Amino acid sequence: MSDGDIGHAVRRSVGVAALRRLRGLVDADQAQQRADARWATRLAWAFALAALLAVARLAFR
Repeated sequence: MSDGDIGHAVRRSVGVAALRRLRGLVDADQAQQRADARWATRLAWAFALAALLAVARLAFR
């Protein structure tokens, strides 16, 4: 193998490793966004229920 072939192989393997690492970061970010969306949905339902209970309490007082 010549130095050019070795350099090309090294650059390729480093590039593949960088892409894998980047893919892992993207996957982790997407998982965090899904978790945040679940919490936002739960909080929205909790606030809606609290508002409904407050209105019901005022209406039947």
